[in-house]
Amino acid sequence: MVRAVWAAFAASVLISGPAQAQSAVGSDTPALVEARSQLSAAGRVSWYRGEYDACTEKPSTVEIVACIDDLTKAWDRRLNAAYGALMDGQTPEQKVRLHAAEREWLQFRNVNCDYYLNSGGTIANIRYAECRRVLTAQRAIELETAGRP
Repeated sequence: MVRAVWAAFAASVLISGPAQAQSAVGSDTPALVEARSQLSAAGRVSWYRGEYDACTEKPSTVEIVACIDDLTKAWDRRLNAAYGALMDGQTPEQKVRLHAAEREWLQFRNVNCDYYLNSGGTIANIRYAECRRVLTAQRAIELETAGRP
């Protein structure tokens, strides 16, 4: 996770300089458009870590888990909106595949995060909630950017 954040930060640093210089001359090349698209995705990945940090300031495990669950619900709404928008533009065959992929992803998320829930101690509840939040956020971002050229 930390590596992903640092990778997003590095990408933003590397891309923002050339993008700003190119914007200054007023022409958007296909490479610049792609770089901006990637930067946007990288930026979304880098900031969602801060959500969790805010939850860890809560005074109890129950409140931390509730905070993380609220964030997960927000990401789930984004995921569902992105899924619906992506489904709208698909052929019937693609819709079947996307639907199957989503069902498999949900099963993976649930089984994967159950591992953390069964690891014992009160920290297990936080790990479980955080696993669900992270995977849901990543999937939402994936679906939001899936339709881009």
